[in-house]
Amino acid sequence: GTVVFLIAIYVSGEIARRVLRMPSLVGEIFCGILLGPPLLDDFVPNPEAWVMFGELGLVLLVIEAGIDIDLSTLKLIGTRGFLIAFFGSIFPIGIGMLITWMLNITDTKGILAAGAVFGPTSLGIALNILRNGGVLNTPVGQLIISAAVIDDMIALVVLSQLEALGR
Repeated sequence: GTVVFLIAIYVSGEIARRVLRMPSLVGEIFCGILLGPPLLDDFVPNPEAWVMFGELGLVLLVIEAGIDIDLSTLKLIGTRGFLIAFFGSIFPIGIGMLITWMLNITDTKGILAAGAVFGPTSLGIALNILRNGGVLNTPVGQLIISAAVIDDMIALVVLSQLEALGR
């Protein structure tokens, strides 16, 4: 079961890359959705273990993003990158909170949770696409990755506050 699942993910990625001329990640995500719990719950072997692998992969992805950031380019980006990340995170979180408040939801945890949903970026997708496009080590690529890392850190702070309110 596990080998079939991994082969299906790989083949889907290759089909997306070669036939559809899209990043392989698109095919891999589509395959995960298709073979995942919502549609074929019994096909995915030991789904709890896959969630654990996903969480481990997320930690490794953030480490990889940190390794891929060029500090000399980051110095050139400096304040601009931080401001892009800050407003790129705070603005969506604020919009989510505002929409929730406008829907007359007054629970602080509910408002914060709705805002937190809009905060994180997809660092993994950005990193993958920039690397495959050969622009990861350009100033624009470094700006995007730096902003995404800072953006995700801001989102983690908001989510940790949500967890603290839950206690």
